[in-house]
Amino acid sequence: MRSCRVLSITKHQMVLPALILMAILAFMAALMTPAPARAGWGDSLKQAGTQIADEQATAAGLGYTPSEAVSGIKQVLSLGADSAVSTLGTDGGFTANPALSLGLPESLGSLPGGSGLTSLLNSAAESAVPSVGPLFQSAIAGLDVGNPAPLISSGSDAITRYFESASRDTLKTQAKPLVGKSLDAAGLSSYTSAIAAAQQAAGVAPLDMSGYVTDKLLDSMFSLMGQKEASIRSSGGAGTTELLQKLF
Repeated sequence: MRSCRVLSITKHQMVLPALILMAILAFMAALMTPAPARAGWGDSLKQAGTQIADEQATAAGLGYTPSEAVSGIKQVLSLGADSAVSTLGTDGGFTANPALSLGLPESLGSLPGGSGLTSLLNSAAESAVPSVGPLFQSAIAGLDVGNPAPLISSGSDAITRYFESASRDTLKTQAKPLVGKSLDAAGLSSYTSAIAAAQQAAGVAPLDMSGYVTDKLLDSMFSLMGQKEASIRSSGGAGTTELLQKLF
Protein backbone atom coordinates (compact mmCIF):
# COMPACT_ATOMS: atom_id res chain seq x y z
CA MET A 1 0.00 0.00 0.00
CA ARG A 2 1.28 3.40 -0.91
CA SER A 3 1.53 5.97 1.88
CA CYS A 4 -0.55 9.13 1.58
CA ARG A 5 1.08 12.52 2.04
CA VAL A 6 -1.06 15.06 3.92
CA LEU A 7 -0.84 18.60 2.68
CA SER A 8 -1.05 21.45 5.16
CA ILE A 9 -3.03 24.37 3.69
CA THR A 10 -3.07 27.71 5.39
CA LYS A 11 -5.99 30.13 5.38
CA HIS A 12 -4.18 32.54 3.03
CA GLN A 13 -3.30 29.68 0.65
CA MET A 14 -6.99 28.85 0.42
CA VAL A 15 -8.18 32.44 -0.01
CA LEU A 16 -5.89 33.39 -2.89
CA PRO A 17 -6.90 30.54 -5.30
CA ALA A 18 -10.53 31.28 -4.49
CA LEU A 19 -10.11 34.93 -5.44
CA ILE A 20 -8.30 33.97 -8.65
CA LEU A 21 -11.13 31.54 -9.50
CA MET A 22 -13.66 34.34 -8.91
CA ALA A 23 -11.81 36.60 -11.34
CA ILE A 24 -11.65 33.85 -13.98
CA LEU A 25 -15.37 33.11 -13.62
CA ALA A 26 -16.15 36.82 -13.91
CA PHE A 27 -14.11 37.00 -17.11
CA MET A 28 -15.84 33.96 -18.59
CA ALA A 29 -19.23 35.40 -17.70
CA ALA A 30 -18.26 38.66 -19.41
CA LEU A 31 -17.45 36.82 -22.64
CA MET A 32 -20.92 35.27 -22.67
CA THR A 33 -22.66 38.58 -21.94
CA PRO A 34 -24.07 40.63 -24.88
CA ALA A 35 -21.76 43.51 -25.83
CA PRO A 36 -24.08 46.35 -24.70
CA ALA A 37 -24.25 44.83 -21.24
CA ARG A 38 -20.47 44.45 -20.92
CA ALA A 39 -19.76 48.17 -20.50
CA GLY A 40 -18.86 47.90 -16.80
CA TRP A 41 -17.04 44.55 -16.85
CA GLY A 42 -13.61 46.11 -17.35
CA ASP A 43 -13.86 47.97 -14.07
CA SER A 44 -15.19 44.87 -12.29
CA LEU A 45 -12.27 42.75 -13.46
CA LYS A 46 -9.80 45.45 -12.47
CA GLN A 47 -11.35 45.58 -9.00
CA ALA A 48 -11.05 41.79 -8.71
CA GLY A 49 -7.35 42.01 -9.61
CA THR A 50 -6.83 44.78 -7.06
CA GLN A 51 -8.51 42.69 -4.38
CA ILE A 52 -6.19 39.79 -5.15
CA ALA A 53 -3.11 42.04 -4.96
CA ASP A 54 -4.30 43.49 -1.64
CA GLU A 55 -4.86 39.98 -0.25
CA GLN A 56 -1.36 38.95 -1.32
CA ALA A 57 0.19 42.00 0.34
CA THR A 58 -1.70 41.38 3.57
CA ALA A 59 -0.79 37.67 3.55
CA ALA A 60 2.88 38.56 3.03
CA GLY A 61 2.79 40.90 6.01
CA LEU A 62 3.67 44.01 4.00
CA GLY A 63 3.24 47.42 5.60
CA TYR A 64 0.59 48.56 3.13
CA THR A 65 -1.54 47.26 0.27
CA PRO A 66 -1.36 48.35 -3.38
CA SER A 67 -4.73 50.09 -2.99
CA GLU A 68 -3.39 52.10 -0.06
CA ALA A 69 -0.27 52.99 -2.05
CA VAL A 70 -2.30 54.29 -5.00
CA SER A 71 -4.56 56.30 -2.69
CA GLY A 72 -1.52 57.72 -0.90
CA ILE A 73 0.15 58.70 -4.16
CA LYS A 74 -2.94 60.63 -5.20
CA GLN A 75 -3.16 62.28 -1.78
CA VAL A 76 0.44 63.48 -2.12
CA LEU A 77 -0.30 64.93 -5.54
CA SER A 78 -3.56 66.54 -4.45
CA LEU A 79 -1.92 68.20 -1.46
CA GLY A 80 0.94 69.36 -3.67
CA ALA A 81 -1.40 70.87 -6.25
CA ASP A 82 -3.40 72.68 -3.57
CA SER A 83 -0.21 74.07 -2.07
CA ALA A 84 1.07 75.23 -5.46
CA VAL A 85 -2.21 76.96 -6.32
CA SER A 86 -2.32 78.76 -2.97
CA THR A 87 1.25 79.99 -3.50
CA LEU A 88 1.10 80.95 -7.16
CA GLY A 89 -2.50 82.07 -7.53
CA THR A 90 -2.14 85.31 -5.59
CA ASP A 91 -0.75 88.76 -6.32
CA GLY A 92 3.01 88.37 -6.42
CA GLY A 93 2.76 84.58 -6.57
CA PHE A 94 5.33 84.49 -9.36
CA THR A 95 7.11 87.82 -9.07
CA ALA A 96 7.82 87.41 -5.34
CA ASN A 97 9.72 84.18 -6.03
CA PRO A 98 12.83 84.80 -8.15
CA ALA A 99 13.13 81.09 -8.91
CA LEU A 100 9.66 80.99 -10.43
CA SER A 101 9.03 84.47 -11.85
CA LEU A 102 8.58 84.70 -15.60
CA GLY A 103 11.13 86.52 -17.68
CA LEU A 104 10.88 87.56 -21.32
CA PRO A 105 11.76 85.05 -24.02
CA GLU A 106 15.29 85.54 -25.39
CA SER A 107 13.87 86.75 -28.69
CA LEU A 108 12.28 89.73 -26.89
CA GLY A 109 15.36 90.79 -24.98
CA SER A 110 15.59 94.08 -26.88
CA LEU A 111 11.88 94.90 -26.61
CA PRO A 112 11.26 98.54 -25.60
CA GLY A 113 9.27 98.66 -22.38
CA GLY A 114 10.14 95.06 -21.67
CA SER A 115 9.67 95.45 -17.93
CA GLY A 116 6.01 96.27 -18.44
CA LEU A 117 5.48 93.14 -20.53
CA THR A 118 7.32 91.06 -17.93
CA SER A 119 4.98 92.32 -15.23
CA LEU A 120 1.98 91.58 -17.46
CA LEU A 121 3.08 87.99 -18.09
CA ASN A 122 3.53 87.30 -14.39
CA SER A 123 0.21 88.89 -13.51
CA ALA A 124 -1.60 86.88 -16.18
CA ALA A 125 -0.02 83.65 -14.94
CA GLU A 126 -1.11 84.43 -11.37
CA SER A 127 -4.66 85.09 -12.56
CA ALA A 128 -4.79 81.82 -14.51
CA VAL A 129 -3.56 79.54 -11.72
CA PRO A 130 -6.87 79.23 -9.79
CA SER A 131 -8.57 78.04 -13.00
CA VAL A 132 -5.76 75.61 -13.75
CA GLY A 133 -5.90 74.02 -10.28
CA PRO A 134 -9.07 71.97 -10.98
CA LEU A 135 -7.44 70.61 -14.14
CA PHE A 136 -4.63 69.23 -11.99
CA GLN A 137 -7.06 67.68 -9.52
CA SER A 138 -8.99 66.00 -12.33
CA ALA A 139 -5.77 64.62 -13.83
CA ILE A 140 -4.69 63.33 -10.42
CA ALA A 141 -8.02 61.58 -9.85
CA GLY A 142 -7.73 59.82 -13.22
CA LEU A 143 -4.02 58.97 -12.97
CA ASP A 144 -3.25 55.32 -13.74
CA VAL A 145 -0.60 54.01 -11.35
CA GLY A 146 0.45 50.61 -12.61
CA ASN A 147 3.07 49.74 -9.97
CA PRO A 148 2.84 52.09 -6.98
CA ALA A 149 5.50 50.50 -4.72
CA PRO A 150 8.57 52.00 -6.47
CA LEU A 151 7.00 55.46 -6.34
CA ILE A 152 6.50 55.16 -2.59
CA SER A 153 10.09 54.05 -1.97
CA SER A 154 11.85 56.21 -4.58
CA GLY A 155 13.39 59.68 -4.40
CA SER A 156 12.06 62.84 -2.85
CA ASP A 157 9.87 63.93 -5.78
CA ALA A 158 9.40 60.65 -7.67
CA ILE A 159 5.60 60.79 -7.46
CA THR A 160 5.48 64.33 -8.89
CA ARG A 161 7.87 63.44 -11.71
CA TYR A 162 5.75 60.40 -12.61
CA PHE A 163 2.62 62.53 -12.66
CA GLU A 164 4.29 65.17 -14.81
CA SER A 165 5.47 62.64 -17.38
CA ALA A 166 2.00 61.09 -17.56
CA SER A 167 -0.09 64.27 -17.58
CA ARG A 168 1.87 67.31 -18.73
CA ASP A 169 0.88 67.22 -22.40
CA THR A 170 -2.82 66.92 -21.58
CA LEU A 171 -2.61 69.62 -18.92
CA LYS A 172 -0.91 72.01 -21.35
CA THR A 173 -3.65 71.48 -23.93
CA GLN A 174 -6.32 72.13 -21.31
CA ALA A 175 -4.60 75.05 -19.58
CA LYS A 176 -3.47 77.01 -22.63
CA PRO A 177 -6.91 78.52 -23.44
CA LEU A 178 -7.28 79.63 -19.82
CA VAL A 179 -3.88 81.28 -19.89
CA GLY A 180 -4.77 82.93 -23.20
CA LYS A 181 -7.85 84.50 -21.63
CA SER A 182 -5.77 85.82 -18.74
CA LEU A 183 -3.25 87.33 -21.14
CA ASP A 184 -6.02 89.03 -23.10
CA ALA A 185 -7.55 90.38 -19.90
CA ALA A 186 -4.15 91.68 -18.77
CA GLY A 187 -3.76 93.69 -22.00
CA LEU A 188 -1.29 91.67 -24.07
CA SER A 189 -2.77 93.11 -27.28
CA SER A 190 -1.20 96.50 -26.47
CA TYR A 191 2.23 94.89 -26.98
CA THR A 192 1.41 93.04 -30.19
CA SER A 193 3.12 95.49 -32.56
CA ALA A 194 6.21 95.88 -30.38
CA ILE A 195 6.54 92.09 -29.99
CA ALA A 196 6.25 91.51 -33.73
CA ALA A 197 8.87 94.21 -34.47
CA ALA A 198 11.31 92.78 -31.91
CA GLN A 199 10.94 89.27 -33.29
CA GLN A 200 11.38 90.48 -36.85
CA ALA A 201 14.52 92.34 -35.84
CA ALA A 202 15.86 89.21 -34.16
CA GLY A 203 15.04 87.13 -37.23
CA VAL A 204 12.93 84.62 -35.31
CA ALA A 205 9.50 83.19 -35.92
CA PRO A 206 6.53 84.71 -34.05
CA LEU A 207 6.30 83.35 -30.51
CA ASP A 208 3.17 81.73 -29.15
CA MET A 209 2.88 83.77 -25.95
CA SER A 210 0.02 81.66 -24.57
CA GLY A 211 2.11 78.54 -25.02
CA TYR A 212 5.17 80.19 -23.49
CA VAL A 213 3.34 81.35 -20.36
CA THR A 214 1.51 78.03 -20.04
CA ASP A 215 4.81 76.13 -20.05
CA LYS A 216 6.24 78.44 -17.40
CA LEU A 217 3.10 78.10 -15.27
CA LEU A 218 3.24 74.31 -15.47
CA ASP A 219 6.97 74.34 -14.64
CA SER A 220 6.20 76.29 -11.47
CA MET A 221 3.24 74.09 -10.50
CA PHE A 222 5.26 70.90 -10.81
CA SER A 223 8.24 72.46 -9.03
CA LEU A 224 6.17 73.40 -5.98
CA MET A 225 4.36 70.06 -6.02
CA GLY A 226 7.74 68.32 -5.92
CA GLN A 227 8.78 70.46 -2.96
CA LYS A 228 5.58 69.58 -1.12
CA GLU A 229 6.13 65.89 -1.80
CA ALA A 230 9.68 66.10 -0.46
CA SER A 231 8.36 67.78 2.68
CA ILE A 232 5.74 65.07 3.20
CA ARG A 233 8.37 62.35 2.84
CA SER A 234 10.94 63.96 5.11
CA SER A 235 8.39 64.60 7.85
CA GLY A 236 6.91 61.12 7.69
CA GLY A 237 3.59 62.59 6.59
CA ALA A 238 3.27 64.71 9.72
CA GLY A 239 0.30 67.04 9.61
CA THR A 240 -1.28 65.30 6.62
CA THR A 241 -3.31 62.07 6.80
CA GLU A 242 -3.08 58.77 8.66
CA LEU A 243 -2.49 56.99 5.38
CA LEU A 244 0.49 59.15 4.43
CA GLN A 245 1.95 58.72 7.91
CA LYS A 246 1.63 54.97 7.38
CA LEU A 247 3.29 55.05 3.94
CA PHE A 248 6.16 57.42 4.78
